[in-house]
Amino acid sequence: AEHERLKMLTGEVICHARCFKDKFRAICISITLLLWSSKLSDAMQLIITNLSYLGEELPVAVTQDVIQFQSNHTKTLLAGLSDDALLCYPAMSDPSKIMAMELFSKQFINYTFSGDSDSMPIIPLKMVQTSLAYGMSPLASVGFVLYGNYLALARGENSEGYRYVKLALSLMKRMPSIAHDSEIMYYSAHTKLRMEPMQSTIESYKDIYKIAMASGAARFAFGCSFMYDYFRFWTGMKLDVVVTSMKETMKQMVFYKNFVMLALEEPVFRLSLRLTGQSDEHQRGDLTNVFGEFYNEGGASTKLPMVVLAICFAQFYEGLVFREVDRARDSLKKFLSRQSISVVNMSNPGDFFRIFYSGLASFWIGRETNDKELIRKGTECKDKIEKLVVSASTWNFQNKAYLLQAEEQFCERNFDVAETLYDA
Repeated sequence: AEHERLKMLTGEVICHARCFKDKFRAICISITLLLWSSKLSDAMQLIITNLSYLGEELPVAVTQDVIQFQSNHTKTLLAGLSDDALLCYPAMSDPSKIMAMELFSKQFINYTFSGDSDSMPIIPLKMVQTSLAYGMSPLASVGFVLYGNYLALARGENSEGYRYVKLALSLMKRMPSIAHDSEIMYYSAHTKLRMEPMQSTIESYKDIYKIAMASGAARFAFGCSFMYDYFRFWTGMKLDVVVTSMKETMKQMVFYKNFVMLALEEPVFRLSLRLTGQSDEHQRGDLTNVFGEFYNEGGASTKLPMVVLAICFAQFYEGLVFREVDRARDSLKKFLSRQSISVVNMSNPGDFFRIFYSGLASFWIGRETNDKELIRKGTECKDKIEKLVVSASTWNFQNKAYLLQAEEQFCERNFDVAETLYDA
């Protein structure tokens, strides 16, 4: 009901506004409403239409050739520009370009929820190019932090990506913005989780959450709460503490009717309850009616690609932990059919956990069922983690690499080598 009322009010503003600038804020609200109503294609088309009006275009088909061309062009523009030179760039003054930058950032969010990892890089590339052509703004910091994540997470250029993430934070201090500071800090943690000791970066989500809530950026506040719970679960925090934190997070999401984030939190919450031997229904308490009405297998939120992946991941991990081979195999194959190990989602800083546990599950199920293809998948995952040991934080990834190497040797019946690696 609230969505319909807000839709009606924004429609009135758009209809009667005297110029594009007057109706721009209503357009942005309309885009957000479409997103939270799971009408992603409508939200993306609305952005494309308005970007075109502002003189900016996104490719109709974002192919790898397009991304490579735009990436090379961006690197050419940045070549020879030091961090100091970029920080001294003049401010952006063209109102149409400032509005276009905001639409670019919203389209990145739409790509995130649609699971379109192939198209995501076009947004930071366009934002950086626009900033270099028309000047810096708070949203330029968003563009540079996303560009850094693209280099680190998608291309494996961790050091160069980390450089641009730190540049974005420096630019944020030079051009602070209540509206965008939490967004920049939230995205900066994506690459920091690779390059800095993971535990300290996880704790930073609490501070970013406070900044986001104080500025009214509920989307990024919920993102911080979700990431805080998610990473504490996967890094081995005491499960009773994680379950308590998740319940508080989910209550907030219910209160603000953020059912997309709620759908993402749910799979790990269910898994945590089973691991601690707690009843699913008993622990829900006052969430039960809300989930009964809004969250079910046929609900719109649960059909979003990123939510489907989260569900499959939790299910195959659950099968791995409880040694349920059939469930683990079916869920893993469903997951791998939707998520290529060779393609890393630059909007998901926890993709390396998915790669790591995909490797463990692939080796185990491959051994149990004599599935050579799954063992090959396990080796592919191992190779990915080994690269992170060299190019990112050794502290974060060395032991994960040892365990996957041990599993590979176990599959090859090199038991003495496997034992040495297990004990490493």
